[in-house]
Amino acid sequence: MLNRGAVVVRYREAFRDWLRSIGVEEEEFLDHGDKSIYLVGECDDPEDQEEVLRESSSTIFYEEVSAWHLDSEQYPDFNDFALFTAWFATEFFDMVSDALDEPLTKTD
Repeated sequence: MLNRGAVVVRYREAFRDWLRSIGVEEEEFLDHGDKSIYLVGECDDPEDQEEVLRESSSTIFYEEVSAWHLDSEQYPDFNDFALFTAWFATEFFDMVSDALDEPLTKTD
């Protein structure tokens, strides 16, 4: 078991609307899929999940935006958690296990 939680992030219509507004074709983001999984801080208490998510929301927000390989000048300013929750639906998992015997590695 890992000392992490996991958050599944799914696009809401507001994020898709923003993609359309900057010229991303609908078929592109439909082909891309609409969910990602992020490892976040461990959280055993469901009441603390929002705090854990808030701590990672800026990182997740910019990861999702930059996944579209856009000019960084097109990136919206991330100014509050309300924008994150308007653009992304989330589902939190408090137990993450590694089913492989290989060490975890991080790539950029």
